[in-house]
Amino acid sequence: MTAPGRRFYRHIIVVVGLYALLLAIGWVGYVLIEGWSWTDSVYMTVITISTVGFGEIRPLSPAGRVFTGAMIIMGVSTTAYAFSTLADVIVAGEFRSLIGRRRMQSRIDKLRGHFIVCGYGRVGEAVVHDLLAHNEELVLIELLASLRPQFENTKVIMVEGNATDDNALIQAGIEHATGICCCLPNDSDNVYVALTARALNPNLTVISRANSPESERKLLIAGVDHVINPYVTSGRRMVRQLVHPNILEFMDVVMHRGEIDILIEEIEISERSHLRDRTISDTEVRKRLGANILAVRRPDGETFVNPDVDFPLRAGDTLITLGTPEQLVLLATEAEDQKS
Repeated sequence: MTAPGRRFYRHIIVVVGLYALLLAIGWVGYVLIEGWSWTDSVYMTVITISTVGFGEIRPLSPAGRVFTGAMIIMGVSTTAYAFSTLADVIVAGEFRSLIGRRRMQSRIDKLRGHFIVCGYGRVGEAVVHDLLAHNEELVLIELLASLRPQFENTKVIMVEGNATDDNALIQAGIEHATGICCCLPNDSDNVYVALTARALNPNLTVISRANSPESERKLLIAGVDHVINPYVTSGRRMVRQLVHPNILEFMDVVMHRGEIDILIEEIEISERSHLRDRTISDTEVRKRLGANILAVRRPDGETFVNPDVDFPLRAGDTLITLGTPEQLVLLATEAEDQKS
């Protein structure tokens, strides 16, 4: 239960306790002062503290009138306290919620080139964790409001809603995002999110999970760039761990920042770069910067692995490079990569 919810129930308990105490005081007081039966005492107490305006059920003694006046004052005070405290919880809670939503939307509106993750299940949680490890800006779309507190004081901005809703994607800044990861457990939902995301931002990189091979084709038709079946991927990894344990361990070290001073990165050559229309040999990337070009991916999707020194580089090519963070920063600067 959230803090506002706990506070609300605490106030309810206090108010009920106060009324129960007044009822007990009135019951005992009328029995002792007026000598009435317990039913008459309880009824007189109820109409007194509720101030409904009914007449006295029996004539009161002077002491009984003083006691009744005190009960009226306490009843009115308790009622006023009940209304004021409950109104404070409701109004203040709504106000804080409104301010929180506005602050969240202000943060999202300032984002450019961020990533959107749809769903925080087991797959979504792993994606969010790795994006945070790479110090990336991200927005999470998730239905469960109870997850919000765990993202406080982190770079994760959570949009509470259904990712299949266009408004949730727009609220998450889909128009200015670099990529979206569809991690919903239902393949049909992922297809719908991919279609909507592609329509809202044609330049978006869309990645989706798939639970069955039959869904992969549908997701690709929907505009998904890369479809990942977590079960197939896990099985392949287990086999590679068995067959080539040392190679897989090395790749894990390389791909996780902070564990070793060598990284694999994607760097795109822009139209303004002096690397365009030159061969790898002419650029002397390895000699001057120390970085290695492992592969080159053309804009049409064709990939050349381990290109030779005479391979020509063009604007729009994506270089798969290996090197230290410093070397890759220098190469990205020369390539004038817009993402760097």
